[in-house]
Amino acid sequence: MQVEGKHIPIRHLDKPFWPQLGLTKGNLVDYYIEMAPFVLPHLRGRPLIMKPYPEGAGGRSFYRWALPDWAPPWLHRWPYQASTEERTIEMLVVDGLPELVWAAGQGCIELHPWLSRTDDPAHPDLLLFDLDPGPGSDFAGCLAVANWLHQMLEPMGVHAYAKTSGRHGLHVLVPIARRYTFHQVRQWVRATATSLAASHPDRITLDKSLAARRGRVLIDYAQNGLGKSMVAPYSARATPQATVSAPLTWTEVAEARVRPEDFTLLTMPQRARAMGDLLAPLSEGQSLPEPVPGS
Repeated sequence: MQVEGKHIPIRHLDKPFWPQLGLTKGNLVDYYIEMAPFVLPHLRGRPLIMKPYPEGAGGRSFYRWALPDWAPPWLHRWPYQASTEERTIEMLVVDGLPELVWAAGQGCIELHPWLSRTDDPAHPDLLLFDLDPGPGSDFAGCLAVANWLHQMLEPMGVHAYAKTSGRHGLHVLVPIARRYTFHQVRQWVRATATSLAASHPDRITLDKSLAARRGRVLIDYAQNGLGKSMVAPYSARATPQATVSAPLTWTEVAEARVRPEDFTLLTMPQRARAMGDLLAPLSEGQSLPEPVPGS
């Protein structure tokens, strides 16, 4: 394919990626091209952890941090040296449509960007409440917890935004000014989640043990860390229904009638065109209410 002057070799566009739905690798590439105006703002400037599915959604997958040696030289790259590694790896940064098409052509169904950006990786501009239903709970439980969280944050002057994970859970995102460390953010999320759990002890837990999670929604605050990622808004997921990570309105969250399978490769483009990017305000950083640990 020729995309904005870049030649992108893509193989096996007719390979079945969701055979039960009749969707191919070519349909995945087409989806990301159509959704680029909505996806790209949430990827630009962020290191991307790739997750290729060479055989499609039902096959094996793996996380790829480093660009392979044979990747085109024009791809936007960022050198990253983990504290535990001596070598530096080059990570992909999807700053434009050519990089997005190249990633999709590599079978990257899912896109997992960092919560911080390459120009200041130690200071995130997003914080994440990762809501995951335990055994005996469900997505409706996640919607209830997200709604309680929203009702808690709004009076504090903290504007939050919700999206489905595309699987079983829900993400509540808060855009923040880039002056807090990941440790400060993680501790603030933990304190906030602890306070909410105290009001709903039978519905919420911060304990990852199976016994504690039974019948409750886990708020995973530990996802706020350097090198941690989340599935990008509008990213496809390797589920049988070809679901995507879908932004939600707070009315949809409160009414609790939506389900992850409502939002797919086939339905999301029309919804996005009709509603616009519900997560556009994520570009507006906010100060966290005091006290912020270590500030």
